[in-house]
Amino acid sequence: MALDDAEILLPEPDDREAILDALAGLVTRRGYEHLALAPLIEPDAKHFPDRWAGGEASVRRVAKRLLIYADLEELEPRIVVEDDVGLGPIAPVGLGSAGWFHKLDAGHPVIRVRESSLRDPFVLVPALARGAAAAFREHHGLALRDPAAEERFVDLTAIYLGFGLVTLPAVVRHHTTRTGARPRSAVSRVGAVDPRAQSFALAIVLAVRGVDARTRKRIAGVVGDNNAAFIAATDAWLRTLAPPLLERLGVPDRTTWSDPPAVSQLAASLPDDDPAVSQELRRDEEKGVVGMNAGKPVFRVERSKALRMAKMLGLPVLLLGMLFGRAQMGIEIEMWKAASVAAALALLGLVIGRLLPDARCSEPRCGETLAPDHTACPRCGGRIAGVIHHPRERLAAEDALTRAAGDAQPPSPS
Repeated sequence: MALDDAEILLPEPDDREAILDALAGLVTRRGYEHLALAPLIEPDAKHFPDRWAGGEASVRRVAKRLLIYADLEELEPRIVVEDDVGLGPIAPVGLGSAGWFHKLDAGHPVIRVRESSLRDPFVLVPALARGAAAAFREHHGLALRDPAAEERFVDLTAIYLGFGLVTLPAVVRHHTTRTGARPRSAVSRVGAVDPRAQSFALAIVLAVRGVDARTRKRIAGVVGDNNAAFIAATDAWLRTLAPPLLERLGVPDRTTWSDPPAVSQLAASLPDDDPAVSQELRRDEEKGVVGMNAGKPVFRVERSKALRMAKMLGLPVLLLGMLFGRAQMGIEIEMWKAASVAAALALLGLVIGRLLPDARCSEPRCGETLAPDHTACPRCGGRIAGVIHHPRERLAAEDALTRAAGDAQPPSPS
């Protein structure tokens, strides 16, 4: 592939210069060692040998390991697990993401994580890597006052620290998740810098280190095909760079480099990584639906089965008419006749369905059928607090219930 053809795989020219300037600035202020010598951390047992028991202590161990790799072993991370309620959809960075750096408290980083993210290490660990990079920047006085700009610098700092093989594959990840028993496709995002720019930064790190072809092939398997293509395009572009890359970044000649740290030393056991030291509550397991709303209000969704019955009776006839109308099977069915029969059956379904009431639990993950005498959902345990006529009315009904409860409170004595 010619370099001109590879331009589409590269960041815009101004962005390339900005990334080079950002990495050169980190080298100037914090040295070349992280960029050139720190281990390239991978999401595997070699680099993260710590015990996982599913709670705050386990998250703290992962965060502590990342701080050790960032040469901040003297800092003790403090983990706060947040209930997802009120955080909204998961965010790529900052408040509401899988995990985010909150502040330094007496010099130690406070890292907040969503409880649900403990069930998805493919998102949680990259978010914690960004949190460690943000703590690195705050600890060394590198943080910017502009939050949006700072988040972009956090991504580049994570790559500077050797976390690129953890963070890059998580920038955009397509996967399958489940809502109840139904699998569905989903996309998760981590980071403020797009995959091309992060791949460009990682390619610079690989070029500085002079990584061999065999290692590059393995790295391509870690980061994925698209990111590998971005890295290959960057490699070709870097060969045209003037002045040469090491000089451009302010990195000394390789002959003067010190010995790299051993992963075995950086990944040594942590003091509390012992089952006998702490018993932690697992928060990384799906709690399931049964009993999940015990004592909490839910609503009875009362609707007729009219629409459901219309679809059940009319749709199969319409589909069969289309099938036989197109297939060469010796059966001739005129489409207008099939449509007429389907419409008649759908109308019949509407009439019959209106006579068949349907009541279900409003909890989206439950949907249990409710009998007229039920005062609580037999599946999720929620207390039936009222009647609504469509699931989308649930949030408004919950708000009205909360306001009514507030109005019922007696006034405080003056």
